[in-house]
Amino acid sequence: MISKSVRAAVTAALLLGSASFAYAQTAPKLTSGVQKALVEAQTAAKKQDYPAAMAAVEKAKGVSSRTPYDDLQINRYAMSLYVQQKDLTNAATYGEAAADIDPAAIPETEKSAVYTAGLQLALNAKHYDKAAKYAKLVTATTPPPDATIQAMAAQALYLGGDFPGAQAQAQKNIDAAKAGGKQPVRTDFEIIMSSQVQQKNQAAAEQTLEQMVATFNDPKDWAQFLSVSLGVKGMRDIDYLYLGRLMFATGANVPATDMQLVGSNANKLGFYGDAEQAQKKGGPAPDTRMAADRKSIPQQITAGAKQGGEYNVKLAQALYGYGMYAEAETAARLAKTKGDVKDPTEADMVIGMSQQAQGKYSEAATTFGGITAPNPAAARVLRLWGHHVKAKAQPATAAAPAAPAQ
Repeated sequence: MISKSVRAAVTAALLLGSASFAYAQTAPKLTSGVQKALVEAQTAAKKQDYPAAMAAVEKAKGVSSRTPYDDLQINRYAMSLYVQQKDLTNAATYGEAAADIDPAAIPETEKSAVYTAGLQLALNAKHYDKAAKYAKLVTATTPPPDATIQAMAAQALYLGGDFPGAQAQAQKNIDAAKAGGKQPVRTDFEIIMSSQVQQKNQAAAEQTLEQMVATFNDPKDWAQFLSVSLGVKGMRDIDYLYLGRLMFATGANVPATDMQLVGSNANKLGFYGDAEQAQKKGGPAPDTRMAADRKSIPQQITAGAKQGGEYNVKLAQALYGYGMYAEAETAARLAKTKGDVKDPTEADMVIGMSQQAQGKYSEAATTFGGITAPNPAAARVLRLWGHHVKAKAQPATAAAPAAPAQ
């Protein structure tokens, strides 16, 4: 089952920038008393005399003829003073007060800045209901906010419990990144996946996790998705072996119970080298016949020239398990020339896996791309191997690590 939590739910970084305002007189204008008091506050702030600056803000709040626009700017300036003092708790109080003012009182040219600050401060304060409200407001401003704020909006919607809205916003962010030729950020994928889980759409969540695997090639994503894939209906014994090899190739740290399944099937199929690898991560001990099998490998390779395709493809599988990747590729290619292989995909699967083990990722991608899987479960296994080698052939740009889950 896909995890319900997002591994990185929210960035807490504030992008408020400079916390000073230049009060140009554009319509609507500040009331004279408010304007005078805020200029006084600004003068004190430049000297870092914050008590005097805050006293001037209180003076502005005491003007009896204040307009909603006056209140907007008073709150914004008080917010800025607290940001300068690194007091984000009080900054959030005023930033949220500014963002809560009637939208009709906020000039269109100022809405983006007002709602961006409110969003950032509300997220930092874990006021998720407020953050979700400001997320909707800031994404509706013209021009739209930059990609960083769009990503923050998706996080706020998720944390505020608006899972359909969070999913839609995160998908919008991913689509915009791809359209601009940029790497999407993984937080957007995580928000989509977790929103799908919260809405009890497990199948969709699995599809999203697969997209993450293909995009980021992260061992943690691989571990979760490979564990889920072991339970797919229609898996053959050989498919468990292939998934086990992919666990080793991707560095996925899967539970010992998964390794038990992989190792047991490897022993059952007679591929003791794979069982030995599984044992290192919690799987069962290799079959006692492994020592004799490994010792006879040179003779098996020599005999391959006179044997048929099925013999050589099984030899290729054994060689791969023992880490003899070039020899495994050679044996699998020989099997294809011999014919009589029971599973027409087996030789190419070993060739593709052997190519990736030798660092020939582009060649492996071509090999896997030419295989037609016999059933949906096998198709999933094949697709995952394709994701891995394509990611290795064209590594994704590493995304900056996100903050811990909330």
